[in-house]
Amino acid sequence: MEKPWFKRKGILYIPSSTVGWLLLILLIAYWIYTFIGVDIRTHSVRDTLINFAFNALFGAFVYSIIAYYSTRKSKIPR
Repeated sequence: MEKPWFKRKGILYIPSSTVGWLLLILLIAYWIYTFIGVDIRTHSVRDTLINFAFNALFGAFVYSIIAYYSTRKSKIPR
């Protein structure tokens, strides 16, 4: 991999290339799509947020795994 897709800032992964930004946009689109889908099927705000939370955490987990494996590892001498 020539250029890393993400830079790690604490516990967050910030996109540093076009592919990284594309993945972030896809994650946000996934969140919007699932929120609308959950909102159509539920009858209260509480149900909507509880059901959406699982999908949001799942998307964030997948994003974090992809970002973790596509960052450049710093070589710290021991």
